[in-house]
Amino acid sequence: MHSFVGRRRFALAAISTIALLGACGEDKRTKGVDTGISKDSVLTIIGKEAPGVDSLPNVYQRERYLIDSKSYEILFFSPTGKHAFVGVQKDTIPWKDLTPIAMIDNKVVGKGWQYLDSLYAAHKIPVKKR
Repeated sequence: MHSFVGRRRFALAAISTIALLGACGEDKRTKGVDTGISKDSVLTIIGKEAPGVDSLPNVYQRERYLIDSKSYEILFFSPTGKHAFVGVQKDTIPWKDLTPIAMIDNKVVGKGWQYLDSLYAAHKIPVKKR
C-alpha cells in the first residue's frame, strides 16, 4: 500500500512540475514577433487581448535612443497589459517578467533579455537590474 501512495505522489509531483514549466514559456504574442517586421505589426501582434483601447497595447514601458543617426526603440512587453505610469498610479512589474523587443528605425532587430543586454553593452547603455 505504501508503494502505491509513493508512486501516486511522485506522479502528481511530476505532472505539476510539467504544468508549471509549461506555464513559464514565452508568451504566444511575443512568439509572433520576428526580426524585420515593422513597429505597426509588432503593436498589432502584442496588442491582441489587450484591455481597452491604447496606442501602445501591452507595453509596460518604452525607451528611445538616437545613436549614430538611427532611432533605437525598446518596447517592454507586459502580458498583463499594465503600464509603468497610469495617471497618478504607478504599476510596478519586475523587469524579469517583461519581454524587451528592440527596434532600429521601426524594424525589429531582436527580442529578449539576452539580445537587449548585448545591444546595451554595444552602445554603453546601463543594463536594467532584474
